[in-house]
Amino acid sequence: MGRSFFREGGESGLTPRLRAPNSGLNSNSIRAGLKEYLYHVKLFSRNARLYLIGSFLIGINFHVFLLLLNLYLKEYGFVEGDIGLVLSSRAVGSSLIAIPAALILSRIRLKPILVASSIMFAVFSYFITSFQQLNLLIGFSLLSGMAFAFYRVAAAPFYMRNSTPKERTHLFSFSFGTMLLAGMAGSLGSGKLVTFLGDWTGDLILGYQYTLYIGIVVGLFSLIPFLMIKASDPSAEENRIELSRRQFKKRWRFYGKLSLTNFMIGAGAGLIIPFLNLYFRDRFNLSPDLIGLYYFVVQFSMLFGSLSGPVLARRFGLVRTVVITQLLSIPFMLILSYTYYLPLAFAAFVIRGGLMNLGVPIVTNLGMELAQKKEQGLVNALLMLGWTSSWMVTSAVGGNLIEHYGYTVTMNITVGIYLLSSAVFYLFFRHTETRNESDRTWSIVRENHA
Repeated sequence: MGRSFFREGGESGLTPRLRAPNSGLNSNSIRAGLKEYLYHVKLFSRNARLYLIGSFLIGINFHVFLLLLNLYLKEYGFVEGDIGLVLSSRAVGSSLIAIPAALILSRIRLKPILVASSIMFAVFSYFITSFQQLNLLIGFSLLSGMAFAFYRVAAAPFYMRNSTPKERTHLFSFSFGTMLLAGMAGSLGSGKLVTFLGDWTGDLILGYQYTLYIGIVVGLFSLIPFLMIKASDPSAEENRIELSRRQFKKRWRFYGKLSLTNFMIGAGAGLIIPFLNLYFRDRFNLSPDLIGLYYFVVQFSMLFGSLSGPVLARRFGLVRTVVITQLLSIPFMLILSYTYYLPLAFAAFVIRGGLMNLGVPIVTNLGMELAQKKEQGLVNALLMLGWTSSWMVTSAVGGNLIEHYGYTVTMNITVGIYLLSSAVFYLFFRHTETRNESDRTWSIVRENHA
């Protein structure tokens, strides 16, 4: 079969030792921190690097649609309620396929699934761009959500198989950062392209369509690194993933806690996050290129936050880092809710994005560390299912709330959900880590969630 590049880790009960950094920032400590970070990045396996490259390319297509699809549909004449239905259908597709995808991926080689899902995601994205009937848009959006779900479900178990505990937290943060880099490229480039192509064709709608097509083509280049991955068949343990009554009876508390907390935070996000581009368009009358620039800056803020996640996790632990940063983001959501002063809204948008998204890769990392190796694919699917199942409801609700009550009411509801979800996350997982006071390190305790 040839050499396998899989590097197994996480099964033996070994947990990352999260050392606290030296107090006080100076040039020496910063250089030492950068040197340490680069050291861990150099430990990434060949397979992990190829997956990161493919993620960047497919991520550009994803973020081009994330930024422009709402604006395109609004320009075409759809109201917020209809746009919410289109976004909701994508989440429905992801939710329906998440668990089956985890089972499929545990039984066959990964490469064919990555290739097929990349192609199908591009095809359905093309159909979404080319058709304007609401029913067709809903259907193709659902199918594109299914296609993209395979790629998302595969990511975390793939990284677990192709990393060791030593560099794993950095790999998860770097993976999230790669998607943010893709978002930066997609946001800045696509916003300017819409304006340029709209002026060139004399039709802003054509400018949106052509830019979305370009994003699709860039996403297809992800096939090159995905085809270069050298992956063996799933291991015997991964092949035993099953949805049995006995398994759920034993592990239902763990599964339920992970799913519920991700559902709650996704519910808050789904109400308003998909519509923030429309928020800047409607409240401040911004053009597509300026909105793209704003999203470029916020992606940079999110990238900085995600890369600083491991540093904060060493100091405060995984769970406390997630809770602290989520709570710190809430005042900035309130500013977005009430302000009509553009510079203040922009600053709140950027800071909130960095803080709120800092914990995303940390939550995934925590779930993978608490999971047994044979259930890592299932746990990642449950994390995604919790998020997307909430989005399929709240993005449709959010569109209607904005259409009838405006952005302020919707954002305030989101703040309430964020507060509740942070409290529940802390209550559920506060005992999953212990701190050794002698060397100020954090260790994960699996027994609490067995």
